[in-house]
Amino acid sequence: MQQSMSLVEALHTFGLTGPSLPSFVTSVGGTGEVIDVVADPRAVRNLPGAIKLATRLVPAVHAHLKVVGFADGVATIAVDASAGGLPAHKLLSLASSRIESSVAGKRLPYGSVRVLPGGQIELHVQRLLAEKTPDVQVQHMTFQDGAVVFEVNAPVATR
Repeated sequence: MQQSMSLVEALHTFGLTGPSLPSFVTSVGGTGEVIDVVADPRAVRNLPGAIKLATRLVPAVHAHLKVVGFADGVATIAVDASAGGLPAHKLLSLASSRIESSVAGKRLPYGSVRVLPGGQIELHVQRLLAEKTPDVQVQHMTFQDGAVVFEVNAPVATR
């Protein structure tokens, strides 16, 4: 069975955000297998000093996200981000501890979201959904025209 939802709905379903995106995300869209996100990092609190300085020069970050792999309930998402024409995705590793502490602060399973080398993020979709929908097995995840699309096996209701 295929299920489609917006990025906002998917992140909320995973427990990563509330019912709306964080205030620093100014735009979300997409075409084909890529989701486009525009963010204003000046709205992020407690940035490391070097990044905070850089946000004064380049206030908008444009990111293109694409699912490049899915296995055993884990999606690997490639992040291609730029700020003022510079490759901002290379700085993603600087945010890894912040991302991990944010996930821990939401009481989500440890390691549910990991920053990988080379501008990639590992998202343990099955682990994030297990508490809310334990009987649903996610077989695949991709992006399509700005939406997050899941292929799931749901149990058949019996009478």
